[in-house]
Amino acid sequence: MHRIAVVGSINMDYFIESEILPKVGETVLGENFFLSIGGKGANQAVAAARLGGNVSLFGSVGEDENSHIIIKKLENENINLGNLQSVKGLPTGAAFIELCQSENRIIVVPGANNSTNVDYVKNVASELLNYDVIVFQLETPIEMIEYLVPLLNDHGKTIILNPAPAQTLGEELLKKITYVTPNEHEYNLVFNTNLSMEELLKKYPNKLIITCGSEGVRFFDGKEIKLVPSIQVTPVDTTGAGDTFSGAFAVAVAEGNDLEDSIRFGNIAAGISVTKKGAQTGMPKRNDVTQFVKEKEYKDEKGHTEAN
Repeated sequence: MHRIAVVGSINMDYFIESEILPKVGETVLGENFFLSIGGKGANQAVAAARLGGNVSLFGSVGEDENSHIIIKKLENENINLGNLQSVKGLPTGAAFIELCQSENRIIVVPGANNSTNVDYVKNVASELLNYDVIVFQLETPIEMIEYLVPLLNDHGKTIILNPAPAQTLGEELLKKITYVTPNEHEYNLVFNTNLSMEELLKKYPNKLIITCGSEGVRFFDGKEIKLVPSIQVTPVDTTGAGDTFSGAFAVAVAEGNDLEDSIRFGNIAAGISVTKKGAQTGMPKRNDVTQFVKEKEYKDEKGHTEAN
């Protein structure tokens, strides 16, 4: 299998559940509190590693207690952290998430993630060239991605960008990225366009991959726009589904699958992930995906309704 490098954010997520959200100056009692490792970079690395990927995570943490907890957890996920940067004077990134009646409010403190910058990647660029598939998101400085992507492209690397949180990207940068995976609400901002989904897909054949939630994923193969449907499940918590898709897609690409099959693998993993609560808690292992495929094939052979 080809090696996967994830370059991205690493956070400690603080979740607070309550029946009501406090007004300014008000104190209320909460119902529950828990911690979870997050950040889109860490999430996507965990998703890829659980599915059998040979994964290394490049990013930054602080020199605090949270960094020790995160490192231990990620090592237990069989993720290589040899190039992780420990930053003095900054806390490990953190997100504070208030959950109430299916609504949420989130404050993110980037902390050490802001140090996953150009200076950092200059120091690890030669190491990154040993990887075949490199995955990015947009929770780290965009200048770092603008510096690194052309270098990786010049060396023939497969580059996957999950452009979240969404921001407009330059055309020259987009040309050098192998696959761009916005969701149906992000693509207009990312590409700075008013084109319809169909028009934009046709402009970027086999590059632009738009995730459309429970409907599935669309891309243009050069001849027609294809919809790779999501699997049918009863969702419990959709948190982390996008990161699961990204990690799974990277694994399938690294294994040499074609684009449509790689998307299908991502859809299955993402579909399984929403059947459990929590971003990383629901991320499946390879056996979970294999078992789902076997059960689907069995049902198809018996003439039952297809799962897709």
